[in-house]
Amino acid sequence: MIGIVAKTLGAASVGFVYACVATAIAETIVVASLWRAGALEPAKLQKYAAVVYGYELTDLRFSDRKPTAAETSTTMTRDELLDSRVKSNPTLATRQEAIRKGADDIRALVQTLSTKRERYEIVKRGFDDLLLQLEEDVDNSALTEVRRTLEVLQPKQSKDLMIDMLQDGNVTPEDDVVEDVLAMIRGMPQDKLKKIFTEFKTEEERMVLNDILLAIGELDTP
Repeated sequence: MIGIVAKTLGAASVGFVYACVATAIAETIVVASLWRAGALEPAKLQKYAAVVYGYELTDLRFSDRKPTAAETSTTMTRDELLDSRVKSNPTLATRQEAIRKGADDIRALVQTLSTKRERYEIVKRGFDDLLLQLEEDVDNSALTEVRRTLEVLQPKQSKDLMIDMLQDGNVTPEDDVVEDVLAMIRGMPQDKLKKIFTEFKTEEERMVLNDILLAIGELDTP
């Protein structure tokens, strides 16, 4: 009698287990079909899963949240991260635009100053050349005027003027008085020049004349 009861209970237990398994499989198939068809929302899917597997609803964590900014930033490059922050912050975007515009303005100003500097250098060189030419013209004009004066003066007066120029204590080597004297006498008529040279009579005057003749190449250097 006891054996029959044990067999009966065992068969009932096996049947119950098979029935539970079949029910779970059927529910799983139904839930999967609904999920594929798009009929289940995440919240409903959590509820069905809790019923099928016997879990508490709070134990199921189907994460549908979006990645946080910190998680996203780890996959972005430095430039992409800066651009993202600027775009998400209007104040930063405004500041970045102001900085970019300021940099452009500075570059334009530097270019303008460079162009003006080049123009200034060109004008300055032209002015310096013109000033030098004017000085040369004035010097040439003055020498021409002195030569004409020597030509109309008496030979002795011309000689005295030349000696005064060469022995002036205020002149410096940079003044190159000898070259000025040579420039004056080179254009003079030869007869007038000879008359002036004959007036150098004293020993000191002859030393001055010797320097002049050496300068113009009419005497050999000792």
